[in-house]
This record gives sequence, C-alpha cells and structure tokens, in this order.
Amino acid sequence: MSEAGRSGLYSDTLASLERCVALSGGKEKAEMASQFSSSQKHTPLDSPSVSNSLDQPTGTSKAEPSKIDKRAQSAHNAQDIEFIGYKDETQIAEIMALITKDLSEPYSIYTYRYFIHGWPELCILARDLLSGKIVGTIVCKLEDVIKQASRRKGYIAMLAVDSDYRNMGIGTKLVQTAIQRMRHIGCDEVVLETEVTNKDASKLYGKLGFIREKRLFRYYLNGGDAFRLKLYFAPPLSYHALPQQQFQSTSPSPQPSFV
Repeated sequence: MSEAGRSGLYSDTLASLERCVALSGGKEKAEMASQFSSSQKHTPLDSPSVSNSLDQPTGTSKAEPSKIDKRAQSAHNAQDIEFIGYKDETQIAEIMALITKDLSEPYSIYTYRYFIHGWPELCILARDLLSGKIVGTIVCKLEDVIKQASRRKGYIAMLAVDSDYRNMGIGTKLVQTAIQRMRHIGCDEVVLETEVTNKDASKLYGKLGFIREKRLFRYYLNGGDAFRLKLYFAPPLSYHALPQQQFQSTSPSPQPSFV
C-alpha cells in the first residue's frame, strides 16, 4: 500500500475512534481522542519509537549475563555444608585465620591449643563440601563449678562464621551441636561472653534460650563491654543448697600486697 493510502486509512480509523468516544464518554473524552489523533498524524507507522514499544513490553529489562553469572558463583547452598569434629593439628591454622577476622582481641596459638587440645570433642567445624574450606567453627571447654555438688559448666570460648557464608544458619547449627554435646557430657549450664555491640550474636543466643546474667564493663582489651549469657539445663544452685564447707575457712584469706 502506498504512503498516501496508509495515511488515509489511519485517519479514517482515528475518526471512528473519536465518534465512539463521543458516544460513550461525552465531549471531554472526545476532545482527548482528538488531541491524541492530531499528535499521531505526525508519527509514521514505521517510526522506531512505535516498533520498539511493541517489540519490548514496558517495565521489563534483560539482566546482563555477566551479572547473573557473578551472582550464581557467589551464592552458597546450605546443603553443601557439613559439620565435623576437630581432627588434628593441621586444622588449627585455618581455625585461627577464621576466628581472628572477628576477634576484638588477639589470641596466641597457645590459647587455641589450650581449648582445642583440652576438649577436642567440643571443637566443631563447618566445612564447604565443594571447596573443602572451613567456613565456621565453635570452640568450647568444660569446667567443674562446684565439685562437692557435682556441678559442671560448659563454656563457649569462640564462635565464627565466614562472612560469605552467613545468614545460612551455620552459626545456629554450630551452637546447637555444641550445646547438645555439653549436655550429653553432663553440664548443668552453658556460659559465654559476647560484646555488647554484637547485636547479631545476642539475637542468636537469645533464640537458643540464653539469658543475660550481667554486664561486664571494659571486659575486652579494646575497652569494650561484654554481656555474660547463660543457658541453664538445671535450676541454678542457691546459697542454701551449697555444701556448708564451701563457706568455712580454717585460716584467713591472704590479702593482696600493694607494696
């Protein structure tokens, strides 16, 4: 069809549209249709703006393949994480590197060995099955609070999860596993300290039943305060429930010397 023929067909269609609008909506809608028709008379049907609006719906965009690939590569699946026990000394360097990233104060290798070699069954690791990388760990120990009362306490010394693997439930699983082991061993309670400013840690432990016992001012070397949190498996012992010899002394307590 020639350009003149197409233009005439288009004008007839717009005129019919104006009559339909006038019949159904009144004078104001007819004027709107008239304005629309006059603006379209100067826009050819083969105009790029018309064809593009028909070929690609509005409000949609195609993501760049490179960005999609990058997101896919950075995503980690919780099903690829396994929880294992401490094996040997070859793992300590990786454990130290993971924990040191988030520590408020440095620990020497002797501190790690004290906890891990003393209570290896309470050092639990989270490992990525695909890379073999250790991405989370918890380090704990046991204490006899009151030997005469057969009271045992578990202590969570360190907990860390790689920043690329957070919000996957790894930290929660590590703490739950450690709690189960300490309870199985015969602990009556579990204790830990966490920085007052560490809101995520406080939220995690709160969900697992820990309660805030006290605030420890300037507890860390950097001057930060800490909360001492406790989880009870058995009711705490009161003063009257303790053996009386705990409060009897055959000799006065030595006083510190300031000379």
